[in-house]
Parts: sequence; structure tokens; C-alpha cells
Amino acid sequence: MIGSVEHNRMRIHSAEILSVGTELLLGETLDTNGYFLARQLAELGISTYRHIVVGDNAKRIEKAIADALECNDLVITTGGLGPTADDLTYDVAAKVAGFRLVSDPVINRRIDERFALRKKTRFVACTSISEDKQNVSVVGLAKSHVVYPLVPEGATLFMNENGTSPGALMTFDWPLPTGESRRKAILLLPGPPGEMEPMFLREVRPVLEKLSPERLINRYVHLTGIGEPDAEAAVRDLVDQQTNPTIAVYVRDGDVSFRITQRLAEDGDNEDRTGTLIDLIKERLGVYIYEIGTRSLTEVVCDKLLESGATCAFAESCTGGLAASLMARVPGASNVFKGGVVTYTNAMKADVLGVPDQLLREEGPVSEACARAMAEGLYRLTGADYAVSVTGFAGPAGGTIKYPVGTVFIACRSRLGTRVIERHYTGSRTNIQDRSAYASIDLLYRSIESS
Repeated sequence: MIGSVEHNRMRIHSAEILSVGTELLLGETLDTNGYFLARQLAELGISTYRHIVVGDNAKRIEKAIADALECNDLVITTGGLGPTADDLTYDVAAKVAGFRLVSDPVINRRIDERFALRKKTRFVACTSISEDKQNVSVVGLAKSHVVYPLVPEGATLFMNENGTSPGALMTFDWPLPTGESRRKAILLLPGPPGEMEPMFLREVRPVLEKLSPERLINRYVHLTGIGEPDAEAAVRDLVDQQTNPTIAVYVRDGDVSFRITQRLAEDGDNEDRTGTLIDLIKERLGVYIYEIGTRSLTEVVCDKLLESGATCAFAESCTGGLAASLMARVPGASNVFKGGVVTYTNAMKADVLGVPDQLLREEGPVSEACARAMAEGLYRLTGADYAVSVTGFAGPAGGTIKYPVGTVFIACRSRLGTRVIERHYTGSRTNIQDRSAYASIDLLYRSIESS
């Protein structure tokens, strides 16, 4: 972070999120930034007034920022900070806030360092191929291609460790209709989530924590194996009676989560009372709780496997490797995750996992017997302590009278034997695949817990 923020006159109660990019309006890119930022602001005690999307048009961006400033203390923009002609956010936001754009030597030096690292890489491009030889050309990176950004002079700048466009926070006096003025702020963030999210968590959030008048305690309870309606019904009376702390129920990545939030007063008794609510939730839903904290289900599974020195593997049909991919996303998964196979056809199920041809003919590839045979074949093949299999009809075609589209069988083989579950899902093919993959991780978790 470069520069400092004037804290004594700035307090942020409300914010508006402005996502910039014509590609978002055309549906070419999914806007996940608003989702991420809204959750972060809620945890900071900053109310999100509105979230809008605007294309790469200077006049529309300017109007959107000005309108947002009329109603909020903070406007957060994402996107439009790059070096191309349609990246307009820096120019427009600086104009609205009354800042001059300048070149920053620290930012430029960081870009030079990144350029020097990239320059070590050479790309080999094939230009022609003949029977006796292949002609190639080596493409390097020209120094003239480096573009140094202009940033708001006097703003707090945030380093971009995953790109070249820095973030910036401008605080300034905004005129009110009464003739007075109020302190406002514009936060400029890069558009790519892989750049924006790390920057926000590492550098921006600590600054906003100091500027928010609220102080919060947030604790999380994560559940698996239960749907949102049933989970919410179990705590409905607690939700109806809530004052401070409060309970929020939401669903993400196949499981249900409760966020328990206590607002702390600037002066007064600030004893942590979230534990009382969590104890009540544990009494009612303890069998479904896998984490009181921030870890995902796959992270909990990996940690439990690591603690016991155990390993796992996956054999997938209808999910096409999605469950294995979920495991592989966890840092350090290589210590516990042996790998996976996608046995999409009957021939692959037979040749790789040893599923008997007779079983496939008589029971079918989507059946309890097939899921069991897949898991047991994988157990023998990999030597993993937990071998998980998934097979089902993801649709839209397929399915039988006995097993319609959405029927999924999941099995887990361990030293205690083989456990098979049957699930029935509705929705799109992608939805069925996603839910099946998460259900397989859930079965692995429960198998580990019962060992």
C-alpha cells in the first residue's frame, strides 16, 4: 500500500458497488465481484445500498459514480483499470473526485520488475512444417509494449501482486445541496477476480476496517447433508427473536451456512455473546455441522485425512472428474489425495475398475451394485484408504422408469466396508453434476467420521 488515508474526517456507513465492463452487460463474463464485495462489506458493518453494472462508456460511468455518491459514503468500482482504450474508470473517477492523474515511480518500478521476470520467457511459434524440418520463430516481449498506469495523485494506492493495474482509494469533500460538504470516497479495484480478491483481502480490507464505525464479531457454522429449508426451520425461533447477535442463513457450494454476527458498541459492554447462539444451533443441528469456522468441506476432509495419515481417491462417471477437481483445489491436497479416474463408458468401468460385464448388463451402469463395484475396484487399484465412486443420470437425456434423470448412486469403500447412498436431484445437468460431486465429498466426510 502506498500513501495514507485521512481517518479523522471519514466514516463509511454505506456503499454502492459499480461493476464496469460491456462484457458483463453482454453476458460474456460472469460478475462475481459484486457477490464477493457485498459479503466483505457486510462483515465490515458497511451497508451495501445498491449494486449496478455499467458498460465501457465514459458518460455513463461518470453519471453512475455521481449518482452513487449522492446516497453513499463509498463507491467501489471494479474493472476498467487496464491499459487499453476502453479502460476508462481511472480517468472518469479522478474527474468526478477532482484528482489529477500522475505517474507513480513505485508502481512503475513494480511493473518493471514484473516485465523483467516475464522477459525471461520466450514463446516458440510454429510458422511452417515440412517433411524434413520445422521452421520456428521466437517471440519475445518488447520493452515498448510496457504501459505505465496513471494513478490519482494523493490517493492511497494498493499494489496488484497478480497484475499491473493498481487499486486506489480517493477521499474528498463532496458538495451537498445545502451548500455544505461531506467526506466521500471512491475505491477503484481491478476487474479480474484473481487480481481483485487478493488485493482486497490483503490491503484494502484493513483500511476499510479503520474507516467503518461498526465493530463486528462474525462467526460461521457450516452444515452438510441438510437442505436450507430444514436448517432454517430448526432455528426459526432464534431468527425471529434475534436482536444482537443476529443469524443469517445462506447456501453456497452445496452446503448450508449460518453467520452469527454481533455488533459491538464503541463504548459499553462488548462481551462476546455469539457462543450462546452457536451452542443452541449445535444442540439442534449438531449431526450436520462439519465446521465452526471458515474452512470449506473439502478443506475439513483434507485436514482430517492428514491428521489420520489416510488417503482418498475418486472414480466418477456422471460428474466427469468434478469431485476430484474439488479435492485438488485445496492447497496441500497432494498429501492425502491419490487421484481419480473418469470411467464414463461401460468399457472403462470394466477395463479400469474391473466392474463385471454381467453386472453392467443386468443391473446397469447407474445402480447401487455398479457404484459399489466401482468403489471396490478403485480401492484395489489405488490402495487408497477411502475410495469414492459416483454414477448417475445427469440428463437431460437418459434415465429409466426405475431410475429417472437425477438419480445418482455414490459409494465409499474403506477398511470398514462399502457404504452406498442413493440421491435424487432435479434441475439442469450442471446442477445435478454439482450436487452429486458435493454429495460425494459429504459421503467421504461421514465415512472418515465413522472410522
